[in-house]
Amino acid sequence: MASGEEYYVKAYQDFKEMGIEGAAAQVLVEGLTAHPGSARLLELASGKAVAQPELRQASVYPTERRTGGSVSVQAADWKAPPGPSSALDRDAGVAAVQIFRDKQLAHASFVEASAEVWTKHVGSSTWTELKQREERLRRDAAEAFAACKESLLKHRLEFRTELLRTPLTPDALTETAAALSGTVDGDAALRRLLDNPGVFEDPSQWCSEGPGRLLEHARRMSEIDALPARARELAQTGGPLGQLLACTSQELQRELEKTQSAKVLVLGGNGVSAVSALRAGAAKVVLWEPLPHVAAVAKEVVRRNLPEQVARCEITSQAIPSGPWDVVVVDRWHGSGLFSWGPAQCLRKATAAASVGRILPAAVRISVALADAGLKASGFDLTAMDARFRALSAAPMKVSMEESSHATALKPVLMTDFSAPVFEWQLSDDAEDGPVPVHLQATATGKASVAIIQAEIIFPSGRSSSVRFAQWMAGGLALHAGQAISGVTARRNDGRVWIDWDYAKSAVPPFGYMSLSEWYFEMLRDSARHDLYERALQVEIAKVKEKNADGCTVLDVGSGDGILSMMAIRAGATAGTGVEYVTQIARASEEVILANRSCNALGAGPLDVWCTDVRGVPELPEQRRFDVLVSELMDASGLGENLILLTEGSKRRLCKKNAPVIPARLRLRAVLCEVKLPSIDGINIDAFWPFWPPDRAFGSALWLGVDLDKQEGDFKVLTEPVELFEVELGQADVNDIPARAQYSFPGITAGTCNMVLWWFEAQLSQTDPSVVLTNAPTQLDGRHAATCWGQAAAELVGTAQARPGENTSVVMEMVFGDYQLRFRSADCGESSGVLRDAPPPGAPPYSAEFTEMMQAWREKQRELAVSGRQVGRTAIRDADVEAVAALQKAALAVALHPQGSTTLVVTLLLLYHCF
Repeated sequence: MASGEEYYVKAYQDFKEMGIEGAAAQVLVEGLTAHPGSARLLELASGKAVAQPELRQASVYPTERRTGGSVSVQAADWKAPPGPSSALDRDAGVAAVQIFRDKQLAHASFVEASAEVWTKHVGSSTWTELKQREERLRRDAAEAFAACKESLLKHRLEFRTELLRTPLTPDALTETAAALSGTVDGDAALRRLLDNPGVFEDPSQWCSEGPGRLLEHARRMSEIDALPARARELAQTGGPLGQLLACTSQELQRELEKTQSAKVLVLGGNGVSAVSALRAGAAKVVLWEPLPHVAAVAKEVVRRNLPEQVARCEITSQAIPSGPWDVVVVDRWHGSGLFSWGPAQCLRKATAAASVGRILPAAVRISVALADAGLKASGFDLTAMDARFRALSAAPMKVSMEESSHATALKPVLMTDFSAPVFEWQLSDDAEDGPVPVHLQATATGKASVAIIQAEIIFPSGRSSSVRFAQWMAGGLALHAGQAISGVTARRNDGRVWIDWDYAKSAVPPFGYMSLSEWYFEMLRDSARHDLYERALQVEIAKVKEKNADGCTVLDVGSGDGILSMMAIRAGATAGTGVEYVTQIARASEEVILANRSCNALGAGPLDVWCTDVRGVPELPEQRRFDVLVSELMDASGLGENLILLTEGSKRRLCKKNAPVIPARLRLRAVLCEVKLPSIDGINIDAFWPFWPPDRAFGSALWLGVDLDKQEGDFKVLTEPVELFEVELGQADVNDIPARAQYSFPGITAGTCNMVLWWFEAQLSQTDPSVVLTNAPTQLDGRHAATCWGQAAAELVGTAQARPGENTSVVMEMVFGDYQLRFRSADCGESSGVLRDAPPPGAPPYSAEFTEMMQAWREKQRELAVSGRQVGRTAIRDADVEAVAALQKAALAVALHPQGSTTLVVTLLLLYHCF
């Protein structure tokens, strides 16, 4: 199929799947005009494959049909697609819809107020009064929505769905912890917390689709997610969890040197401390891990490190065996939030069951500082993205305070020194404490947006290991240098350490309705990405303006936060247009643009945002076409976001014939690697290999996102880099990627190849070929900074050995048309087999018991994917605002009081805050 046909077929199918009938029909008309003899397009139009669209009403925007079937868009009639705000103006002449619009606008004006307007709203109000006002405005909007929702859906009218949700507010941690404190019956606790669950008052609804089903799903999800989450923490070479485990291992050996025939209890299951105890001569070791799958992996760790001593180590998920114990080791730490897996709770169960001797580690000391983590990039203020999407950040956030850390890591700027310890407790102490005042003094002027929590884990010897993580402070707190900061308190329970403050003093409204993945913010912090794109824009815009007295217009496809569009204006473009499909992001980008205009960071050129899929924009008349096309649609693999089809289609339909495309060219390069998990204090942990990376564990992708610059995993590069292919963007189609090709990789060191690692090199400017953006690992190309993407990797099917001076042959195949690549050794047949459950190169086979556990884990994983679809199914289908709100509040409660992993928190927020 030719490139143009492929573009229209894929666009039509995507629009049909999204339910956007008008845009689907429009691209079909346009496709048949460009390719009147296309069998595939004619089949779609005839209704043989799908229902025939209403072609006469296909276009959302004015078009004319001429004799002979051609379509011509008249310049006088052409109308731009709507912006993210103007799309809300259509009301179909229904009075109830207009009432709803007014109610929702009143709510939005309050919860999305600027800092200046918010200060007026606050006045002398307390936080309780502000929260009640938000609830009243939201309830009014929800009631108006219920009165007109049929009209909204019938006429496909847009509305702010996110503002009908129960928001996350910064006091939710404390409120939820108080509501669930000391409870054992999760269902009963949720019923008390929800108070009025609406339709879920019905016990059968509660259990089949409501909060009861959600709670059960969360429990099972936590169990399934535990292995990939722990594997990822353990995979980080030199990461905080690995350092803590290594420190614990060394302290344990030191303790056992003093105690002959010691009995050791290990609480938590990764097996590292159990192996250390056996190596140090413990007479008896018992490892207790409440999650059976994790316990099975810990047993395999022991078996693979000390096969002859397995009999001396009991591993159980049942009741904690009776002691007494000479040493108790606490191993259930989480790498970012530290306490999310309940280490202290496990210890208290152990001390209640038997007498214990020394506890490793013995105590925890907590200090707090406030910092500015607001988004700023290339001289632009992007904090509107924080305001719209960060307030829903419920999970502890990883931070780095070192200059040598990854280039895109979250590196807050301290605005206070760290406080004196606010908590210092023995691990066997009571679970809850607080509120405790935190005494801080501002050392800088600005807005504090995160609290940095420093946890120092202390061993009996006096040795310690420190972990830092952050809590997002929704709304922020304005500080002035020298100010004594009042109203900040700290609390803790078994799963969390957190702070509270006077939320009425927030700099902007502290209500969270929407969420973005942490990777999106990492992308916004990528200075290498920004700087190179700006250089390319400067070069290409200057070249166009040299030849064109009318100036230069720029089209930004997938404009996101708007930074590339703003760079274009700053580089001298006379006008710019961003196209962003996600309404909430498009709306936030308008706020970003406005903020930068007001502070003169942006030039005066007009800059519009179209809120639509670029494939649904009618083909432009020549006089309206753009002079430059810019787009950043790469993922780690280089091709993932339909990059080739979208750039080709956008240039052909919307830009002038010779318009430069940024990026101009895309090249993929690859190496062969031997990959395994790193050891911890000399202890092999390859039992966790089948569960890392998470995409591989869950079998959700043909390629895996990895990042050598973050030191995740033990990668041994075996060959020189080899170019896979190169395409010219804006001209190339998917047929320019070889469907199958064989490559010879020159070996540089000996090893067994089990993964292909690849990256992209994007030549951003056709005029200046030196402007190249790449996600190559810096150990292979030190000319470039690390980026947000990391790299892509795929398991190599078949056996391949690398040797210095010899070539290793590998076959690449393109699987799904335009972006999925897989690899096999040249000697391997077509069958792929199951790779993820095999051990890494050079490792012995897994035991039969462990293999059986993996199969059972994967079966539960498949069952979970099906069962989760029942949660809230009827409520979401019927747009039952009250029922969905009850589900969202329940989801927040579970997420804020985690007894599983941080991934559970994030997943719940994404699942139940997308309605």
